[in-house]
Amino acid sequence: MTTRVLDVSDLPMETADSRALLWWGNVAMLAIEGTMFAMLIATYLYLKTANLDWPPQSVQLPPVLWPAIGLALLIVSAFFMLFLTDRGAVKDDINSIRIGHAICIAIGIAFLAIRWHNMTELGFKWSDHAYGSLIWVSIGMHTFHMLAATGETISLLVYESVWPVTKKQLLDIRCTCVYWYFVVISWIPFYVIVYVAPYYVRKG
Repeated sequence: MTTRVLDVSDLPMETADSRALLWWGNVAMLAIEGTMFAMLIATYLYLKTANLDWPPQSVQLPPVLWPAIGLALLIVSAFFMLFLTDRGAVKDDINSIRIGHAICIAIGIAFLAIRWHNMTELGFKWSDHAYGSLIWVSIGMHTFHMLAATGETISLLVYESVWPVTKKQLLDIRCTCVYWYFVVISWIPFYVIVYVAPYYVRKG
């Protein structure tokens, strides 16, 4: 019997793209989290159709300036993450990765500071009514993800500033980029729900 041997010595040991199992694990995690966000949006739409007083008359119209600035910062950060960090990881450009991470960390911290300010101006508690519960849970979940994304980016910046960056770390960096995009995109519908919709959908 003749045994055929396939020479795979030229194949890469590790990859930093969708060929890696970790990449798909990250995508699956984001799909789960995205489903939870979708359930919150569906709950909002259901309660909107089931309640004549929505948002309740006791809820003041929200301020729009600082929330809009926060959204703009998030969107801008996605471009820095894409063109500096993500593409830098593809090209193995460590300096570009570091710069992108530093900028996004600064923007993430600024966004969280704005988020804290915005939460103090909501004017209602989560326990006041169903609308309050939904809005606070939505903001709380997104804030948790923003904290996680910013914290993970900080840890990566520290690592790549101290230790050598291998293919494995490049994969981690790119997965964090995808997570960052998710955090940015997922806030857009909730921004509309929290800060735009009250001006147009109130029935009472």
